[in-house]
Amino acid sequence: MLPIQLFNYPNGKCGIYIFKSGYQSTSSIFNVKYSSIPNLRSVDSDEGKSVLLFPVRDPIERFASAVNTVRKNKKYSKHSVNELIEMLEQNTFRNLHFMDIATPLRNACFHFDDIHLYKFPEHYEQMLRDGEYNDEIFHKNKSKKKLILTDSQKERVAKYYSTDIKLFESIKEPGQKFHFLKI
Repeated sequence: MLPIQLFNYPNGKCGIYIFKSGYQSTSSIFNVKYSSIPNLRSVDSDEGKSVLLFPVRDPIERFASAVNTVRKNKKYSKHSVNELIEMLEQNTFRNLHFMDIATPLRNACFHFDDIHLYKFPEHYEQMLRDGEYNDEIFHKNKSKKKLILTDSQKERVAKYYSTDIKLFESIKEPGQKFHFLKI
């Protein structure tokens, strides 16, 4: 089971909702217009597989955005950035906004033969076009304040998301095919 919800593009390719990587914008498009959810089969079946278009955001930017989002919740509003990092490092804090990208990507490898990676937000419009979505693109949930991390916080976040950083940096062009053994 993928830890993130899937959807179908108009051309039948699959998409995946990833928190802090266009989730709100993408879901506002596809929850309204295209409500079918792909039927997942294992790669070993004879039924053939579809293509998954997968957005990947710079992990440090994604983390900073996630901090702003979870701090809107009263439960976490008083937590400092360092406290949130420490909870992640100690595995005492689980929230989909902070989930690494490598986990759903590894899981997707068991359901899709072809996975194509796109940097978010740079390749976002191309990803939508590759799914043959050509209507208006809504930008939802754009934060007005940007969290600035210290160098030591960036280092800790980079260590925590080291696989995601390698994955993000490996994307050289929109729609680049992903090969499982690289992560």
